[in-house]
Amino acid sequence: MGAAPTVTLAAIGAAPAVTLVAVALTVAVIAIYLILIAVILKKVFGRLETILGAVSDVSDRSAPAGEVIAAINKDLAAGHRALDDAVERLRERTEDDADRGISAAPARRGGSVAVSPPSRGGSVAADPGAGRGGSVAADDPGAGRGGWWQR
Repeated sequence: MGAAPTVTLAAIGAAPAVTLVAVALTVAVIAIYLILIAVILKKVFGRLETILGAVSDVSDRSAPAGEVIAAINKDLAAGHRALDDAVERLRERTEDDADRGISAAPARRGGSVAVSPPSRGGSVAADPGAGRGGSVAADDPGAGRGGWWQR
């Protein structure tokens, strides 16, 4: 067995030598670009960790807001139900009053309405000088029991 032959650039010739040098340079340039891409990705990863940490912190701090919003929505739903019930009761009372022949004139802006059942000899009158928001009074003999509108 003999020794391995030694190859020198002079023995290969000029064209293959230039090709080998070009391939070596191409591999070196690609290696440099891959290293630069790795450095850029490392920086991006660091920034993403910072952003995700901040997002996580904001999420943790805003978690109680969900409970507060849910409580507000629950209160609003309860208020909406109460308002619907009040409107329904008012509608029923209006129908009952109409069946009994009771009517009331709407208040003028800043006035008040005095209402009494017409069947008992009462009257309906508006008092524009009574002030903003107005008040309601009745000529009802049963007014000591809280008035006919509170029954």
